[in-house]
Amino acid sequence: MELHPRVEALQRRFVEIDEGMRDLAIYNPAVEVEAFGFERFDDDWLIGVLITPWFMNLVLLPVAVREIEPNRYGTAHGFELPSGERSFLYNGDTAVGQFWGHSLHSPMVDFSTQAQARDEARSQLSEAMKPAAEIICSTGETAGQARGLSRRALLRGRPG
Repeated sequence: MELHPRVEALQRRFVEIDEGMRDLAIYNPAVEVEAFGFERFDDDWLIGVLITPWFMNLVLLPVAVREIEPNRYGTAHGFELPSGERSFLYNGDTAVGQFWGHSLHSPMVDFSTQAQARDEARSQLSEAMKPAAEIICSTGETAGQARGLSRRALLRGRPG
């Protein structure tokens, strides 16, 4: 499958970064850098999972390159996904521009193969993109019901 040029740039940059990470204790040599499952999200964003030997993040990447703002590194922002709001941290690189990351795993010690990491990425991305009306909480309610929203209100974007 061909990657969007922005996703390809992100993956290529992290392959470069990977070379400097190999001596760290958190580095898992069974896992390699992969931009997994990226798809269009709204008009301005791509969403997918960045797998590396040291972390796995859900990533929001602007479709158009946005210049980095170094004073924003690490600041949090809530983005509304189909499953509900998630907090992402601002990140960026001069080669890629800005992007936002939501940590899924760090370090990557629980993965013994790339296929295992890819399966987890698929599962996490699927959960993030599943409408809240379909997510069942531990109480047996859907996420929308737990927030006091009916299925109809959730789809219309308003309470009650």
